[in-house]
Parts: sequence; C-alpha cells; structure tokens
Amino acid sequence: MKRSTLRLFVVLFLVTFPATASAVRLGALGKDNKLSGPFAAFELHGSLLSDASNLSMTAGSFGYGIRGGYRWAGWGVFGLVEHNMWLAPNLINEKVVMGAVNIGVGAELTYAGGFLHTSLAVGPSVLAFDTILDKAGTTGFFMHLRPVGLRFVVHKYLVLILDPISFALIAPVLSGIPLIYTQYRTSFSIEGAF
Repeated sequence: MKRSTLRLFVVLFLVTFPATASAVRLGALGKDNKLSGPFAAFELHGSLLSDASNLSMTAGSFGYGIRGGYRWAGWGVFGLVEHNMWLAPNLINEKVVMGAVNIGVGAELTYAGGFLHTSLAVGPSVLAFDTILDKAGTTGFFMHLRPVGLRFVVHKYLVLILDPISFALIAPVLSGIPLIYTQYRTSFSIEGAF
C-alpha cells in the first residue's frame, strides 16, 4: 500500500511539475526570453564517480558552496566559493576529511527560455587539512565544467537547479607529489534571480 501511494505521488508530481513551473515566469526573464540581472545561489553537490578508486586517501566527495553574479541577455559572469569534502574510507580515525576550499570566477550561458544552462569556473584550490606530505593552506587550482543543467522556476524570483553530471578538477597540491582529484558531480542549487 505504501509503495503504490509513493509511486502515485511521484507520477502525479512528474506530470504536474512541468506545467506548474512553466506557468510561473521568472522576473529576470526579459521580453526576448533571455535572463538579465543579478543572481545568487546556494548549492549542495556530491560525487561518487571519480578517479579516486586507485587513490588510498579518498573515494568520494560532497560539499556546499555559494555563487553570485550578473547576467546580460543570457550570458553571465559569477564568483563562487565552495567547500569540497572528501570521504576517506582508508583512514582509521577519520571518515571525512576537510578536502579543499575552491574560490573562483566563471562564465555561463542560459538558454531555452532560461530552462538550460552551461558554465565554466576556474580559480585557486586551497587544501583545507594537513596530509602526511602537505600542510593545510597549500594552494593549487580547480576547474569546474557544467555541460548542461536544468533550471525549474518555482517562483517569480526563485529557481531550483539540477546539474545531473558535471566535471570538476581539484588540484590543491601541485608540487612534490601532486594531489589532483577528478570528480563527476551531481549538484542541486537554489537560486534567487532578480
């Protein structure tokens, strides 16, 4: 009984959500159907798919971040700060390590009436914990590519964003034995667009 009720709820949600979302027009959407104006977003991300299966220190990652910027006719620039924590199953006393803090700038394009977006961000990546070889504060770089993300308007000034798959290269240590971590992330964001 519970499974059938849950399935019915999911089917009803999937059928009605697109109609509800399309009925709400985002305030930042101009007459030309392109986004313009300032925006700010909070994001949660996770990655179980990575190149870390052969690394002894990390196996997956998760984190959070904030992003803010400005758009002109669909094109936008933004700044971001994110904390990327790493799962560490091979460490005896710790299951999660503080990973890296990434600070960057990026560019994005929103299209299809603001329903889709693509973005690229780059900047420094700062190691947030001491390793056997490197101290916290060691700085390298990061890059984050979101090929296609989905944007769902839920209010005149509010958008829910799903990036089903994106590619991040986190490299907080470049000297000695480099620490370079490739991640295939899934992200959920809530964005205010004004």
